[in-house]
Amino acid sequence: MLKRFAAFALATASLALAGEHWNLDAGDVSMKFLTMHVSARGAALSGAGVADPTRASEVARNPLAMGIVQESEAGINHVIFPDYTADDYSTAYFTQPFTFFSFPLTFSLGAEFLGYDGIEGRDEEGFKTSEYGAYAWSANMGLGNRGKVFNWAMAARFATQTIDDQTAIAILGDIGGGYRVNEYLAFATTLTNFGYMGDYDGEKEHAPMALQAGLTGIIPLSRLFDLQSQWNLHLSADAYRRADMQDPEWRFGSELNYMQTLSLRIGYAARPDTEDGFSAGIGFVFGMVAFDYAYSPRPAFDGGYHYLTLGLKF
Repeated sequence: MLKRFAAFALATASLALAGEHWNLDAGDVSMKFLTMHVSARGAALSGAGVADPTRASEVARNPLAMGIVQESEAGINHVIFPDYTADDYSTAYFTQPFTFFSFPLTFSLGAEFLGYDGIEGRDEEGFKTSEYGAYAWSANMGLGNRGKVFNWAMAARFATQTIDDQTAIAILGDIGGGYRVNEYLAFATTLTNFGYMGDYDGEKEHAPMALQAGLTGIIPLSRLFDLQSQWNLHLSADAYRRADMQDPEWRFGSELNYMQTLSLRIGYAARPDTEDGFSAGIGFVFGMVAFDYAYSPRPAFDGGYHYLTLGLKF
């Protein structure tokens, strides 16, 4: 099974990353909002942990999150940006586990919306013109298995982005595969946002296709230190590259989990094309309710991003 997974991952990546859609120059990729962190857990870990999803809210950026769903869940993610940068960013998700001929599967739905109002217009000579807006939204659906050792997932997405009176659309896909060696070690890879993207005012645009691979180790602190309560430490290291990145982004995340009810998280992303960044967050589970919060400083914007996630299981 492991050999089949490795061969499938290599073949898929080699086909997807070949040709005009990879090794793009900076600025040749559009709809980058589809690569922004949306779930508070993912943001707190700086995007690390593709092999170790623990929240259904991560499904918009990591399709393998469908593999951990045990109950129906619906929720929202909300991102609050610094002043004078953009309007808030909201996404919604729904996951439904089911069994098909003894195969445990999960079905997912999602939607997201990002809007900018009051953008100052300038003509070719730099003089002010009327203000305009920019809006983007997407809808996605996916299917994945809930295997104990091997996980696979796939999703389809329709997205559209409008700037002033120009609109582009995209029909994209996500795929992923993960392998859990044992209860302490797992690795996974995902390929997201590959597919078709239309022109923008006659100009060819490219989707923000990205490849991510990661390794997660779980340290059972309760066993090591003979604690009465269950404490686990999750350590993740991932490599991430988008089509317009010349070098990969290295992501590291750590999560301290107490009995699946309290989680303390911290992350770091080494970004060769932009500023490096730390992030941190916390998560709670109260019965059927899951709440997560994360904060990521953004010195270039004189502020930071706040991430909020609220999920309800039923």
